[in-house]
Amino acid sequence: MSRHLGLTLAFALAATQAVAHAHLKTASPAEGATVAAPPEITLSFTEELEAKLSSITVKDARGGVVSAAPAEAVPGDRKALKILLKPVSPGTYSVEWAATSVDTHRVTGQYRFTVRP
Repeated sequence: MSRHLGLTLAFALAATQAVAHAHLKTASPAEGATVAAPPEITLSFTEELEAKLSSITVKDARGGVVSAAPAEAVPGDRKALKILLKPVSPGTYSVEWAATSVDTHRVTGQYRFTVRP
């Protein structure tokens, strides 16, 4: 490999890493799932997060917040956040999240799940 090609590849790799954002990898409960009333929501992302700059809000079908406390980092996993929930009734719930990765890029998203009777 020529020196020029090696430098080009190194710059391309650095540019790719510089624009990396934290994207939602897994959610519990999952998007569209029908589950028993969960005590918490856990979200895992593709990049390490700044937990204090990230958030999760869970709302019932009327828009009432059912989160019991602010989102927090999952101990031992810098790519995951969790939030404790108040006791929830059967129905549809929305999860709105904002994740700020350690490179300070912020992404947002939302999904729904259902609590069965």
